[in-house]
Amino acid sequence: MAKTLRAEMLAGMTGLQIGIFAGILGAGVGVSSIVGYFRWRRWKKQIQAWQDFATTRGWSFMPTPGRFMYSAGTLKMEGSYAGRPLTLETEYRHQEKAYRIATIIRHELGDDFPREVVIRPEGLGDKFLKLFGVQDEQIGDAGLDAMLDLKNVTPQARAILLSAGMRRPLLNLARAFESFSIENGVLSAEVTDEVPCTPIELYGFLTPVRELADAVQGTRGHTQWRSEGTGQEGTQS
Repeated sequence: MAKTLRAEMLAGMTGLQIGIFAGILGAGVGVSSIVGYFRWRRWKKQIQAWQDFATTRGWSFMPTPGRFMYSAGTLKMEGSYAGRPLTLETEYRHQEKAYRIATIIRHELGDDFPREVVIRPEGLGDKFLKLFGVQDEQIGDAGLDAMLDLKNVTPQARAILLSAGMRRPLLNLARAFESFSIENGVLSAEVTDEVPCTPIELYGFLTPVRELADAVQGTRGHTQWRSEGTGQEGTQS
């Protein structure tokens, strides 16, 4: 059907019209090719930056080529920070009839962070519900309560979140990433349409995560933990 329509359309065109049509089509293909080529060049630079960043830290790095010539692929870096696993990777997602790239970082915060607590950024839906008196769990800090959606906040978790040094890293995390979560002791954060392409940008991207990880380690020895097997509260040293 489509071929028949194209044939009828071309048959009704004059030579000049066919030439104009072919020129427009060729220009469109040319522009798409140029855009694709520059995206591919940018991806090659990202590969080099990520490779150098991983090598200097003894981390692993693996790029995955795109499916077509001159198409950008994905990147994945794995290593550790403060002795705990860290992963940084990109992936394409189909959103609103288009593919968009996301950069995701995951880091295990370790046993110093209570695994029962769940933290996400407070969204518009949460703010709307608050207008009707529907509140999420609060920890007593106006800034953190306004920016974070908190669940399963035990007294132990509240003490950690309110401990010295935790407030600023949590707020910086909420400002730096459009989406993040801390669940079962694992931090996952991401941005869309943004991929670090220099060592400086990579370092900056990791900074909020590193600051939070350092702050979590800093809570050790200042928070009461339940002693194993006794059911008694004890102070970790």
